[in-house]
Amino acid sequence: MRCRKIEKLLSNNIDGELPEKKNKILETHLRKCSSCSSYAENIERIHKQAKNLERLEVSPIYWEEFTSRIKTEISYVQQEKRRGPPQFLRRKWVWAGAAWLFVIVVGLFLYLTQNKTPQEVYVFSFENSLAKIYQEIGSDPELEELFNSVILASLGELLGDSGWGECPDFHENLILWENLTEEEMRYLESEIKKDNKL
Repeated sequence: MRCRKIEKLLSNNIDGELPEKKNKILETHLRKCSSCSSYAENIERIHKQAKNLERLEVSPIYWEEFTSRIKTEISYVQQEKRRGPPQFLRRKWVWAGAAWLFVIVVGLFLYLTQNKTPQEVYVFSFENSLAKIYQEIGSDPELEELFNSVILASLGELLGDSGWGECPDFHENLILWENLTEEEMRYLESEIKKDNKL
């Protein structure tokens, strides 16, 4: 038999409420288990000391005041319960559920507001970027030629057989000259002169 059950039997044995059969089981266990026999000795000693205590006589007035004090305490506790949060909010699982609900709502909000299309990543800003690159490259003719060949190759890949690489005839089609700025005209003139020197 387990020691916890024996401890309950010991309590009933002191009160004299233990049947004969259970009393024999108790005695058998106490002979085998030193822990329970020590516990039984302590209970017996406490019981004897409690019997020897002087019994105090209490006046009826004390009991009347005692009951009024108990009633006052009970009413105070009930008022405190009414002042506090509602009974269902006192439970821990309600707060845990509210926390989970909050996490789910925030997660859904973040998921639904997230942009699903991949963002284009630019290595550099296009504003004035080509001008800066041309300034850097313009000082080195080999680098400029390499850069132009890379651009032409990438345009060739993109445009394929559209005929973009053919040189326009500026003599026959004067409309091509109309929208060019003075700076662009000077640049074209310098390029034509370079081609003629070759």
